[in-house]
Amino acid sequence: MNPDWSLLDSAMPLAPLVGPFVRSPFLSLLERHSANPKAIRHIVGTRSGAVAFERLDEGLTLSGPENLVDYRSPVGNVSSSLVEMFEQTHSGTAIRLDSLPIEAVGVFVRALGSVGIDAEPKEHESAAVLHLPATFDDYMAAIGKKERHEIRRKGRRLSEESGELAVVSSDLPGPALVDFFRLHQQAAGNKGTFMTSQMVAFFSELLKMPGWQLDALRGGQGQMLAAVFGYTDSDGFYLYNSAYETRLHRLAPGLVLLNRLIERSIDAGHHVFDFLKGDETYKYRMGAEPRPLFEMEVVL
Repeated sequence: MNPDWSLLDSAMPLAPLVGPFVRSPFLSLLERHSANPKAIRHIVGTRSGAVAFERLDEGLTLSGPENLVDYRSPVGNVSSSLVEMFEQTHSGTAIRLDSLPIEAVGVFVRALGSVGIDAEPKEHESAAVLHLPATFDDYMAAIGKKERHEIRRKGRRLSEESGELAVVSSDLPGPALVDFFRLHQQAAGNKGTFMTSQMVAFFSELLKMPGWQLDALRGGQGQMLAAVFGYTDSDGFYLYNSAYETRLHRLAPGLVLLNRLIERSIDAGHHVFDFLKGDETYKYRMGAEPRPLFEMEVVL
C-alpha cells in the first residue's frame, strides 16, 4: 500500500522553522528520486498528526536520507499513533531518529517511554541560522567592521574583474540550472561528486515546486559566478545547496551572492536566513548561530 503523504500537510509541525523538510511535496519527491528500493515507507498517524518513517532489515528510521533532509519533525498530535506503532513493532528492532530540533524531541521520548524504552537524546550536529534584524544596515553593523569591510572589498574586486553584478532568479529548469550543475560538478572533493544523474533529476523536479528558486550571481557578460538553490516561506529563506565558479575562489563570489540574498530576505520581512546543516566557517562569519539537532538510537 502506498503511504498517504498528504497526512503530513494536515497540521502544523511540532518544531518551528523547519521549512519544506517535513511536508509531503519534499518527502514524497525525495522518496521517488533517492529512496532505497528495499525500504518500506509508511506514514504514522492521522489527519490530526503524522510523521513519515521507513523500514529496512536493519531497523526503523525517519523518511529520507539524512544528508538530504535538514530537519525532522512530526506534525500535529501524533503521540498516540507513535505509541501504537512502537507497541506493534517487533522486539529487537533498532530505531534511529536523527536531525530533530529540540521542540520535536519530547514526543518521541514520551512515546518510547510508554513502551518501556528510556531514550536519551544526543546532539549530533547543528544547523546554522541567521536571525534577521529589521534593516540591512543593522545586519551589516552586527557582523562587525572586519567582515563588513571584507564583503564590500570582495564585491568591488569581483565587479572589476567580471563586470556589473546582478542577481538573476529562476523557478523552472533551464539553462540556469544546467549552469548550476556544471559549477557543482567542477568542485573538488565530495561536493564535486554529489551531483549525480539521480540528484540532477531530483533537483530538476524540486525547482518546479512552489517556494523553490535558483538565485544566480551573474557578471557583466551574463556568466554565472555563483548560485544558491533555496526555499522561501513566510518565515524566511532556507539555503539548500550552493555552488560557485572555482577559478574565482579568491574573490568569494558565493559570499557576495549570500550578502545580497540576506539583504533581500531582510527587505521581505523574513525572520531567518537558514544556512541549514553543516559547520562551514563562512556561515558563522556571516552572523549565523548554531541550532542543535538531536538523535536517538534505541532497540525495542
